[in-house]
Amino acid sequence: MKPKAVIVWLLFSLGGIAGAANSNSYESGICIFALHNYKLAPHVERAIVFGVSRILDTYKDTFGFSFPDNFKMKVVIFGDEDDFLKYQKKQLGLVISETGYCSGRHLETVVLQRKNTKKTEDAKEMVAVVFHEANHLILMHCVPRCPMWANEGLSEYFEGLNVFGENRRVYLEESRSKWCKYWVKKGFPIELDKYLSLSYDDWMKFRNKDGNAAYTIGYSLVYFMMSRSDTEGILKELLWGFKRTGDDTDSIKIINEHYPGGLEKLERNWREWIPKARSYRPLRALREEAEKAKEDSPVEEPNEN
Repeated sequence: MKPKAVIVWLLFSLGGIAGAANSNSYESGICIFALHNYKLAPHVERAIVFGVSRILDTYKDTFGFSFPDNFKMKVVIFGDEDDFLKYQKKQLGLVISETGYCSGRHLETVVLQRKNTKKTEDAKEMVAVVFHEANHLILMHCVPRCPMWANEGLSEYFEGLNVFGENRRVYLEESRSKWCKYWVKKGFPIELDKYLSLSYDDWMKFRNKDGNAAYTIGYSLVYFMMSRSDTEGILKELLWGFKRTGDDTDSIKIINEHYPGGLEKLERNWREWIPKARSYRPLRALREEAEKAKEDSPVEEPNEN
């Protein structure tokens, strides 16, 4: 099981909050933070708010979804592992992750951070987990029954969003890129049509058998579609198709309807793209922002000396 990429359909009540004596809750932009035995560095708080806002902007501007004006993302951060595990067991009845998960019922991401996030390098991994889980929740709001390849692919994609310094962009995950280059030469662990046809249960079985392939193939397909404006539009059509068809979703049918040349052409284009994929891609929300004005300064990093 991949601990940082777990979708939770909660059936349990929230109950009491672990470590309430050392808890602090407050609102900041689109986020509501709930900190337990943990102090969040101001520059990391700003980075999280900025990143979650840009993910939401992508769903609005690139994919055409709408959200209520009062839409908020609750970010729960624990500094103590025992409290994190107790909170998780109280919500879910069991422990499914050692680093973070998301709760659809309570619209919150829950993460554990043992390190001092005054140092940016120590914060990046936690922020990546927050973005991964935040995407699950935002996508769940838009497309309640999204196929797992797209669901996890998009979450892995946004996990790569860097929000520190001036280079605010989505970076290609190097190890996943290397695996795809290897598979292009040696053969993929599963044929693309079979992969896209996996039901939720079958995808989970495939993940248990080959977790790397289950996540990497979906991630690569999403990154490919997000790499150009025209293919961003295809991904938009796919997501809206998934929204309309719900449990009867047929990824291949939707691709054949909306991708010029259908699945055969998509696979050919994707395989040709893999060896020459760029190492980063600015989100449309960031590209448009850069074109307008420098109204929003980069997240400042403190002097770590």
